[in-house]
Amino acid sequence: MKCFFCGGKMTAATTTRLAEFGESMVIVKNVPCHKCEQCGEASINIAVSERLEQIIGGMKNNLTEVMIVRYSDAA
Repeated sequence: MKCFFCGGKMTAATTTRLAEFGESMVIVKNVPCHKCEQCGEASINIAVSERLEQIIGGMKNNLTEVMIVRYSDAA
């Protein structure tokens, strides 16, 4: 798999995603992805993206100011 931006090699890794809702935010750590060895760009597949949307959507009602979640614990 090659990076869309620079053409570098993509390898399995994890990343962190952030979602903001007004004054609040959800941080999801250890999200599975493919990351470019050259530029660091992260790519998430459709299944992980859909699950990430579910995790973040479920947190909207429980928000304080900042909520940090591990992907593996929530998935």
